[in-house]
Amino acid sequence: MEPIEARRDLFQFVRRTMYWAAMYPLHLDRRLPHYICGLGLFVECFFEMFLYLVSIQIAILYVCTIYLNYDSGDLELLVNCMIQTIIYVWTIVMKVYFRRVRPHHLEGMVDTINAEYRTRSAIGFTYVTMDQCLDMSNRWIKTYVYCCFIGTVFWLLLPIAYGDRSLPLACWYPLDYKEPVIYETIYFLQSVGQIQVAAAFSASSGFHMVLAILISGQYDSLFCSLKNILATVAIRMHSTKEELRKLYELQESTDSELNEFYCSEEITCDINMLVHINASPKQALMSSQEFRYHFRHAFAECVHHHWYILDSLKSMEKFYSPIWFFKTGEVILLMCLVAFVSVKSTTANSSFMKVVSLGQYLMLVAWELLIICYFGEIIFINSQRCGDAILRSPWYLQMREMKNDFLLFLLNSYRPFKLTAGKMYPLNVERFRGVITTAFSFLTLLQKMDERV
Repeated sequence: MEPIEARRDLFQFVRRTMYWAAMYPLHLDRRLPHYICGLGLFVECFFEMFLYLVSIQIAILYVCTIYLNYDSGDLELLVNCMIQTIIYVWTIVMKVYFRRVRPHHLEGMVDTINAEYRTRSAIGFTYVTMDQCLDMSNRWIKTYVYCCFIGTVFWLLLPIAYGDRSLPLACWYPLDYKEPVIYETIYFLQSVGQIQVAAAFSASSGFHMVLAILISGQYDSLFCSLKNILATVAIRMHSTKEELRKLYELQESTDSELNEFYCSEEITCDINMLVHINASPKQALMSSQEFRYHFRHAFAECVHHHWYILDSLKSMEKFYSPIWFFKTGEVILLMCLVAFVSVKSTTANSSFMKVVSLGQYLMLVAWELLIICYFGEIIFINSQRCGDAILRSPWYLQMREMKNDFLLFLLNSYRPFKLTAGKMYPLNVERFRGVITTAFSFLTLLQKMDERV
């Protein structure tokens, strides 16, 4: 029998990203000795308040810049300030939502999924583990987080490239920021602000991505368990090698499906080893009663696993649905404004590094929306595949004993689960296309307004 895989923390990297933005509690009071646990609470609170103040200060300065230059007629300056204002306001909203509005929901979701996820599918002719799923999750989240940090921190290199003591974020200050010490202090605060933007954006949508991948991995595990349900029962009934081999041939005769699992790799077990599993004495039951007994236990485990997946999805939907509704509007505004400033900068022969920075912003905004919508569609597709998994087993051999259980499960499993934005519309690839179309429609309108000025 294959060894049971060790349980691992599924959210280690994304939780560290949240720490950078104070979106997840550090719980320093639990890690320090009892007599200085109060110091841990003070440090954590001070760190959180400092990051809030940095982001709020930059957002207020950009609002002041818009107010002071409203009548200047410089549409590019105003649009650039609006971009940064939206970015920092959204950063503040995400930090408050994760850390103060829904902290217990967030921690409960992470702890529950970590505590109850299945490391592998049920015993059968084949099995899958969470290894490939976790590798995929770590690979995607690390790539996304690093790109977000590179894209936002790139702005910090512009003053160094120019060499003119300018600031990464051009906004109004009520003092001469080029003075010694003052310049270094403001540069430091803007650097902290940019790191907050990168951490807040990557953590909020990155956590959504990690949840979707991990739950899809659980769907793979459930799919494999259902596909091998009769093999599980046969092994628990201590069937002979010949009986297992015949059942295996019947299961293998089912047409194989391309990309049968989302991210897991199916591993075939050795039948010779399966014969020796659970070699305890048989119960004194008749054959049909014995089958019914073992089948109900094996099938109940699959049903409980399915409930766990649905509960995780409902928790994910409850947490993210409100913010993704407003996120759609924020993405439309950002894509429209960033594209406008990028086109304007290219036409005005601005510096190459500024054009590259704006291009990175545009790419990251589009990528973030694609992540949200793509994984919403992946969940929708995977939520309908459990019924197909049952039909991949030789179910017709024991149809009379399994009929009622199978029918009830099929009725429930074919109901698709939709991740939504504010319960208003589903998150899918079609929604992504619609948002992109709307954003560039507003871009055309903004360009016509600019031509009239």
